Amino acid sequence: MRKFVLNKDRKKLTPSDEQIKKQKDFARLHHEYERLTKRSGRPLYKDPKLFMLLLIIGIILLLIFLGEI
Repeated sequence: MRKFVLNKDRKKLTPSDEQIKKQKDFARLHHEYERLTKRSGRPLYKDPKLFMLLLIIGIILLLIFLGEI
């Protein structure tokens, strides 16, 4: 967990000029946002190898579950 620090001395906190310039670059900021929020690659059900792997695992789990009853 993060440790939070309370600002008890009540001085005004302002960002530095470098931090302000970093956030003013909207193209880079938007690109980073898109990279973080966008899913990469194809969906699981459209990848044939991964779909087969998940199907086989599902069948094995189903057989194990039905064998215990």
